[in-house]
Amino acid sequence: MTATKTILVPTDFTEVAWFALQHAIRVSEVVKEPIYILHCVSDLNKIDEAQSKMASLIDLVKNKYAITPKSIVKVGNYMTDIALTADEINASMVIMGSSTVKEMDENKVSWVLKLITTCRVPFITIQEPPVNKRYDDIVFPIDFTLQNREKHEWISYFSDYYLSRFHIIKPNISDPKLMAQIDINLASAKKFLDERGAKYVEYTVPGVKKYEEEVLEMAVNIRADLIIIMTTPTDKEGKFIVEPEEQYILAHAGHIPVMSINPR
Repeated sequence: MTATKTILVPTDFTEVAWFALQHAIRVSEVVKEPIYILHCVSDLNKIDEAQSKMASLIDLVKNKYAITPKSIVKVGNYMTDIALTADEINASMVIMGSSTVKEMDENKVSWVLKLITTCRVPFITIQEPPVNKRYDDIVFPIDFTLQNREKHEWISYFSDYYLSRFHIIKPNISDPKLMAQIDINLASAKKFLDERGAKYVEYTVPGVKKYEEEVLEMAVNIRADLIIIMTTPTDKEGKFIVEPEEQYILAHAGHIPVMSINPR
């Protein structure tokens, strides 16, 4: 295992995978973490063709961006090998193109959601080419779950590398118990931000539509560079799921990358 933190980009050589690689290059330029590109084939007979495609991709990146990502071509299965490879190369994050979530094909969506929840590192999903070079405006939805606190270490990450402004968005609800938990999470997030001298703005959604819809509308109006969401732990063998609200954000984020974090 390499001691240096890295960025893992799975590819199937499609257009949306190229978009993800473009995002990874922009992140790498700021955080100075090398990029590994992973491609899996189903059997040995496909290795040579895949290695040829990978070599062409590496040449393209080298000529266009003056960097040379490292490549991994292996016989395997993305469902297991993305998480395994992320561990092997000490990845700080996985950045993957995912038009399938937007298309809402049930089988493909299920596949992507399983990928997200099997990784121990954050998983950034990309649907479109990068608009901005940096992650300077980050949307940080607050809800009533304890897992919200897991986002805090990523406040430090983005504060260290970017001039990030955090847009804390909380729901508009009337339930006293839920409001109390939201206030606890909000106070915790603000304390963490204040300790690090991070800039932030606090919003409450109007409460006219579903929370996830209003979060996305605000993210678009803010011209956010990133949305950070959490998966939800289950009580079964330490597994995680992506709740319908987070699935909605993943599917409809458009040009805004979404970082999904599995709570520890």
